[in-house]
Amino acid sequence: MSKMAVIVDSACNLPDSVLTKYNITRVPLSYTIDGDTADDPCSDKASLSLFQSGRLARKHAVSTSPPSIEDFQRYIVAKIKEGYTTILVQTVNRVQGETYNNANAAASAVKRKLGDRQDVSIRVMDSRTVFAGQALMVAETVRQTLSKKDAVQVRRDLDTLSTKIHTFIIPKSPLVALERSKKRNEKAVGWGQAFLANTLGIHPILCVVNDSSYVAAKVRGFEKAASQLFHHVAERINGGHVLSPIITVNYGGSVDELKALPGYAELKAVADSKKMMLMPSVMSIAGGIYTSVGSLSLGIATEPHEWS
Repeated sequence: MSKMAVIVDSACNLPDSVLTKYNITRVPLSYTIDGDTADDPCSDKASLSLFQSGRLARKHAVSTSPPSIEDFQRYIVAKIKEGYTTILVQTVNRVQGETYNNANAAASAVKRKLGDRQDVSIRVMDSRTVFAGQALMVAETVRQTLSKKDAVQVRRDLDTLSTKIHTFIIPKSPLVALERSKKRNEKAVGWGQAFLANTLGIHPILCVVNDSSYVAAKVRGFEKAASQLFHHVAERINGGHVLSPIITVNYGGSVDELKALPGYAELKAVADSKKMMLMPSVMSIAGGIYTSVGSLSLGIATEPHEWS
């Protein structure tokens, strides 16, 4: 990607191979477990190891802190030193924490240091979504950049697309997800619904789109919920209702476990038949914390629609 450097906070994740191949930079957030704080290592292997350790279980006090202004500033400056003249920083939606504000403050600080230098452009974009939806935004940025679109046009197209990205989330443990998501201003599911879901094995299928969220469906059993989500997305693809040829899927476990979920193979077959890319990856550490380990997140760009 010679024209544009893409920087994203580490709540977002794509496969390590994609991040490396296209030189996509993740700025690590920090996470705290029972008072011990560490930086996100930004590694699929490390994330999977943490998920399997049991340290993110409900009995542990777990939280995250966004990358600081200084963190973002350091990564932006590094890209400029590498010779990039267009820097695009994309963040988790601005209503869920200070990540977007910190990135903006960092960009402003770097611009002040650059003074009258006109050959460097730095822009910060609010993805208006989370997790797999953020990953879709980044993947689409890469795709459009590789198609040799003008950088300004890419930003404009992405700003429009961000309002259409639907991020579906199925928490493996609804109660854990709701307890921790309250810290991110998540209000899609009330406490009563969360306890009911936890008791009866009902899993809400949440949808985050354009800075808001709602419950798309409630399904008894995680695997059945996953199957319904995959079927729903396959129908959107078959109906020609998609605005990007990329579908991103994050899972709070191994990719092999994700691919074994009911309905995934059928979704993959539909995507292949329409020459679309289904991009699976291990969920980010932040995703595993706030949706609960073993959860599923899927990003698709499509117009607002009724669940079917």
